[in-house]
Amino acid sequence: MKDAHAQLIQQYFPADIPGYSPNFSASVVDRMEAQDQAEGVEVGDFVIRPELSETAGYDSNTLGTPNSGSTEIDTNAGIRANSDWGRDALGASLSVDNRRFLDLPSASYTNWTAATGGALTLGNDTATISFAHRALNLAATDLGVLGVVTPVPYSIDDLRISYIKLFGRFSVTPSLEFQNFTFGQSTGRVAIDYNSLDHKTESGMITTRYEFSPGDAAVVILRTSQAQFQTAPSDNYTDFGGFAGLDFRGNRVIQFRALVGLESRSFQGNAAQTVTTPTFELDGVWTPTELDTVTATATREQDDPTSPFASNQIVTNLRVELDHELKTNLFLTGYVGGGQSVSRSNISGFGENTQTQLNLGASALWNINRHLRGTLGYGYSRGVDSGAPIGTFEAGDNRFTSHTFLLGISIFE
Repeated sequence: MKDAHAQLIQQYFPADIPGYSPNFSASVVDRMEAQDQAEGVEVGDFVIRPELSETAGYDSNTLGTPNSGSTEIDTNAGIRANSDWGRDALGASLSVDNRRFLDLPSASYTNWTAATGGALTLGNDTATISFAHRALNLAATDLGVLGVVTPVPYSIDDLRISYIKLFGRFSVTPSLEFQNFTFGQSTGRVAIDYNSLDHKTESGMITTRYEFSPGDAAVVILRTSQAQFQTAPSDNYTDFGGFAGLDFRGNRVIQFRALVGLESRSFQGNAAQTVTTPTFELDGVWTPTELDTVTATATREQDDPTSPFASNQIVTNLRVELDHELKTNLFLTGYVGGGQSVSRSNISGFGENTQTQLNLGASALWNINRHLRGTLGYGYSRGVDSGAPIGTFEAGDNRFTSHTFLLGISIFE
């Protein structure tokens, strides 16, 4: 299922690791997982939770091109270890996602992630440090990816340090983040080296928070960052952003976070104009009954390029999901989402390339017991690419439609 990626404030990194915030969600499925998850294996002061899942199905369009349908087998394995100390925290995780397309081997790939982090309580304050390494792949049907035919491997090293200082209801959190991105080469009929995207970023951020009541607060965020591209220094940039809003999670029926702001990015290259754009992150969860939740998210941000043919991207994502507990341990989910990426060409005079995607789908999740889970899902994606030409590829009106059917089983401890 080709959900659009990217979030403004919190990145797509492992949950349950100190220093990496879990996703904003309180759906009936999430509550079930929190209440009924397997107890894990206790080893000293740590709880270890292994997980294994096997999924099989069919993807009618794996490469975003005609006649690229294939039977699909996904194998996911992971292990998490978290301390059960009273105050401080330490955690680590390792996960592997191996995706094989039996009728189209060149579309197959493997992603894996390793992460660790710790939190130290100092009186009323908390210091955190965390590190994650992710080995991933760009796919032709990902939003904002231009010129990709077969998967392109890339990796991210991410180091974060933060300190939460409390002053009663008011808190100040300075944080630093360092990221290193390394890209490889696609294979198959069209081989493209993506190493021009190799870059490092350093970011500093100050988050202030004032709590009106437990769980409800006003938030202001100031952030600055800079990037250095190893082989394309004209893409080097300095970025400034400010965000303000509300984070209300005290009400059980309606919870939401609304952050809006402005981001400005200036480039080292003389031909590259400064890009200034509104940015936002909107998340909401509505729980009308004990058996239903509606989750909505909307984000807009400036993103680093995911193609050697672009110097900057502005990505917008929307998604609405309904979760329903049909009966005890049986959950139904339906979702609809959309995304748009606007990628500015790194060739003067070529303008912008715009991609739009529509995603929708439905799934059923059956918690057979605390150690076994079954899933059945269907996903639909439609993408349209228009605007500036991308390298040797033709300009405009490139599009794909994909149907995905998956059946899986997961084992927990």
